[in-house]
Amino acid sequence: MTERDVLDHAAARLPGFAPTDGAERLPGGLLNEVWRVAGQPGSEPRSVIAKHAPPHIASQPEVPLDPERIAFEAQALEAFAPGGRLEVLTTGDVRPPRSLDYDAASRTLLMEDLGAPPGLGAWLRNGPPAPGAEATGKRLGRFIGRLHARTTGDEALRDAFDNRAMQETRHAVQYRAVGEMAEKAGVEDAEALGARAEALGARFIEPGDCLVMGDLWPPSVLRTGNGALRLIDWELCHYGRPAQDVAHLAAHCWMHAHRAPSREARAAAEAAQRAFLKTYRDALGAASSALLTPRARADCALHFGAELLVRTVGPFQDGFLYDGLAPSAPPVREATQKAARYLRAPKAQKTFAPLAP
Repeated sequence: MTERDVLDHAAARLPGFAPTDGAERLPGGLLNEVWRVAGQPGSEPRSVIAKHAPPHIASQPEVPLDPERIAFEAQALEAFAPGGRLEVLTTGDVRPPRSLDYDAASRTLLMEDLGAPPGLGAWLRNGPPAPGAEATGKRLGRFIGRLHARTTGDEALRDAFDNRAMQETRHAVQYRAVGEMAEKAGVEDAEALGARAEALGARFIEPGDCLVMGDLWPPSVLRTGNGALRLIDWELCHYGRPAQDVAHLAAHCWMHAHRAPSREARAAAEAAQRAFLKTYRDALGAASSALLTPRARADCALHFGAELLVRTVGPFQDGFLYDGLAPSAPPVREATQKAARYLRAPKAQKTFAPLAP
């Protein structure tokens, strides 16, 4: 999709919006092409975000990727919109962006422009006071817990959010590759750990227990100046297992603490993780017995380990906290050894103890 296409599309789809002569291609769009389109004086809204899903990874055109992924994001934003079935979960403190228009033919989503607040990771690395990080973890845990609880056992959502293609891609890129990544890291029982992770990924392809956001990592969590959170990038949402939200964020909080540039940043990441996990469990209420079974908690540890590997010695190392480090580098060895422990003995790990009854 060219810049001209974006401008013409926004003008045609949004009555009352007259774009300026240029659109800004936003950085960080790995899967999709994302643009900011400013409106001329008097336009309503004043600017919009345009997101287009090509039939490949936007940053790697040689790698095919199901473009229907953006239909799931559009469907999720619609569910959270005023009048949507999940509107009750949104607050001024935490919500996704508002959808303005979705065109299935061009696979282009127009959304409200949230401005440029920092992502959770950038904010944590600045070393905010631990109480602020704790409050942020609580807000996020409460939202995700309420989302999982409210959508548990919902057959209509199970059918609507069977995002199988993206789960199959995730299985191929992450879970099925664990054995190879662990071997690269020098883990002795890499083959056995890989088989365990591959079985987890195969199970996660099938519909699960509740609606999950699916991409709950720091860049998807924007933090505004007043502490409000905006959750972006819902194209991996699916009716799945809590681990792909809960353990995903927990793994990234651990990595931010591990690679923190200061003691304050480390304390902030640790405080955010603890508060997120505890508040998440509390927010589940009665649904905790169905969603946090012993197996589900073990799944959290397994996913935690797989995420550490893919970010330290796998395809998602580039541009991340371990970018450029060899498998033998001490930070990578520490992280991969931790990953191996979580994959080897998931029930013995203490990170997810707050999820237990």
